Amino acid sequence: MEREVPDYILDEEKRIKSRKAHARRSFFKKSFTWLSGLIASIFYLNFESNWLEVTRKKVSIPNLKNKVPLKILHLSDLHFSSSVSLQDIEIAMREGFALNPDACLITGDFITNQKTNEELEQYSKLLAKFAQNVPIFASLGNHDGGEWTGSRGGYTNSQKVEMMLKNAGIKLLHNRRESVYLKGHALSISGVGDLWSKTCLPQLCLPKRNGRTKLGPSILLCHNPDAKELLTPYQWDLMLCGHTHGGQFKIPFLNWTPFAPVKDHSMVEGLPSWKGRQIHITRGVGNLWGVRFNCRPEVSLLELTSA
Repeated sequence: MEREVPDYILDEEKRIKSRKAHARRSFFKKSFTWLSGLIASIFYLNFESNWLEVTRKKVSIPNLKNKVPLKILHLSDLHFSSSVSLQDIEIAMREGFALNPDACLITGDFITNQKTNEELEQYSKLLAKFAQNVPIFASLGNHDGGEWTGSRGGYTNSQKVEMMLKNAGIKLLHNRRESVYLKGHALSISGVGDLWSKTCLPQLCLPKRNGRTKLGPSILLCHNPDAKELLTPYQWDLMLCGHTHGGQFKIPFLNWTPFAPVKDHSMVEGLPSWKGRQIHITRGVGNLWGVRFNCRPEVSLLELTSA
């Protein structure tokens, strides 16, 4: 005759089974919630990296003779790569050129890593479509070739990018200065090499502030805003920079940009003043890794007026 199992033992076994079933349901529910949140976060980070913002700023420049504002399109960090397609770049440029700028100034990082000759040819043809009607001037960034990117699998020099820009009809200002006449304005536009690539040589294209040579209204293209200390002794009124991507990840409410690749985090985006002069830092068009957070890509139109 089988012994009868007491009721309290059966009840305890039921409670144990119930707790295990509840634990499994809770685990799967939490896992699903966590996974859903992760997928949603990744989707948003990728979505924001293509959520372009067009910004407009008015900038006063000393000694501009003409009272008619001069419209300058400032682009940077196009970063043609597996994360940023030529189509992405074309969309951004169409947005910018639809604003009818008088000139376009691009402050480097045209690519992220090495590209095939065919890809560079396609890129050049894309840029040439815009350079046909509006003058485009450019400087180089740390990803465009040189010591920094060469040690990380990129080009050891910038010859490939330089040739691409030349074929596109873009005027590269690599430690060079051009005197231009735009919409009745006489301007000096200079460009220096990249700070990280150790090719930023302002002495080759800019006179000292206390020297005899006076440039008049002067715009300087410089990829990395950290070069401002090196450039302080030289003549320029407005410096245009990129490089930071606006931090690419900006902590909400705190405006904290922990990943911005600069020493001076007051120079991550916008139009800050620097020792009586102005620096415009755009968040750029492209990105690294295909993500952004609280830091949309930017196409910047600057309206220059007389101070």
